Amino acid sequence: MAHKYGGPWSEIKLDAVEYYLQCYAKALTWAKMDLWYIDAFAGSGDREAERQVGGIFEGREMETVIETLDGSARRGLKIEPPFKHFIFIEKDPERAAALESVRVDWPNAEIQVLRGDANDELLEIIGKAPWTSKSRSRSRGVVFLDPFSMQVDWSTLEALSQTECLDIWFLFNVAAVTRQLAHDYAGIGNKESMLDRVLSPRWRELYAMQPENPSGQTDIFAGLFDAPPKQSTVRRIVSKKQIDQWFEGLLRETFAFVSESLPIMTPHSGHTFSLFLAVANPDPKATELAEKFVRYVNRKYAPKPQASRRRSGR
Repeated sequence: MAHKYGGPWSEIKLDAVEYYLQCYAKALTWAKMDLWYIDAFAGSGDREAERQVGGIFEGREMETVIETLDGSARRGLKIEPPFKHFIFIEKDPERAAALESVRVDWPNAEIQVLRGDANDELLEIIGKAPWTSKSRSRSRGVVFLDPFSMQVDWSTLEALSQTECLDIWFLFNVAAVTRQLAHDYAGIGNKESMLDRVLSPRWRELYAMQPENPSGQTDIFAGLFDAPPKQSTVRRIVSKKQIDQWFEGLLRETFAFVSESLPIMTPHSGHTFSLFLAVANPDPKATELAEKFVRYVNRKYAPKPQASRRRSGR
């Protein structure tokens, strides 16, 4: 059962992560490291995508076909030189059952398929060997966090950073987060605990008192606070772009290295996701290598500026 989701933008994020995995595997296999790939929202292993075919250039009528493409799990298994260990996590029972088929296609690979909440499973994984301090000397890994919306807890990201030996690719749904951060603080309602879980309690930094004045202008520096009163004069003082920058800063305070975000654009919402690389290993050699690889990733896969109609002649 292939999993139908996403669009062309899904291929961009998967291409970016796959390129990094390829660079990572080559570099660390040469260094004789024990390599792990952990896909925390692995789906069914495949994904279905619609594509338009036909038309005047193909000499036939236009039609929509459905293709089955490799998902992140199968892409990870195809990396050469290969990772040694694979852990695929999927909460949905039907998708997890379909994911078991990868064992048939890669009979010699060491593959675990875990059925459960990604946060719970990740915390259990990193709470034992080889990720504990006494056993992790030769073990390194990449974790791919590709949630459908806001399923990754901030406490999970903090725990991953404390391993000091994992690289984390995280797809941050900046559009969904912006929707949940109401313009008026009163509009947050009963969503405070959810925002605390996903963004940490520091999301309140994004709000400030904006008292009315005769000029109709407001002072956005009127006050940042820990527990603001629920009143309409407390407003969000940042845009979607600034929320993205704020979250990047939060990651930078937590991990040894964090890349600039790679914007993932969708047709109707524009900048919908941001893809971050966060490196837990504080060793300068590790962060320099990661920075080198991700610099190319961001340059290759960043959205290209659209040509103007005047310039393109349309």
